[in-house]
Amino acid sequence: MTPAAPPAQILYTARPALWARILLIAVGVGIVLMVGPGAVALLVAEGGPSPWGWAALGLSLPFLLVVVVLVVLAQRPRFTVTTSGIEIRTPLRTRRLPWQDIALIEVDEGWIHQGQTMVVLRDGRRIGAPITAARSAMRRGERTSDHGPGLRGAARPTRAAIDAHRRWLSGDLGPR
Repeated sequence: MTPAAPPAQILYTARPALWARILLIAVGVGIVLMVGPGAVALLVAEGGPSPWGWAALGLSLPFLLVVVVLVVLAQRPRFTVTTSGIEIRTPLRTRRLPWQDIALIEVDEGWIHQGQTMVVLRDGRRIGAPITAARSAMRRGERTSDHGPGLRGAARPTRAAIDAHRRWLSGDLGPR
């Protein structure tokens, strides 16, 4: 029986900063507090339930549910570099990429996600981490200037991934 592999150690994580998460939650709560009581007030207006009140409540509840879902999904983005590989979490998907599948780490020089960390797999697929893009630097609590003058340089997330990949290739992070 082979011994179990030790749990992966986190080397770096890029995610929305605490202030950004709190601000987003506050905006979501503010929207819920503005829309919800208004619909309930219409429901009980004039001393009893009215058809307009029920209609307002019926129309506002799906809207409020969408706001809550969007706030929760916006909390998910992560880019985590560990001793066993890289995990890229977007609002709707999580990808775990072990080091043995990763050929190269580079910077996306495209216009939309400029500066984001691109993980190039051995089979040629390219997987980007939008939370690492230059436009998300302030949301991560980092400086946009880390991405260089053209916002296409290797910032902290990319440098952490490149460093960990080099360490894995040299055998410092576990078996190759």
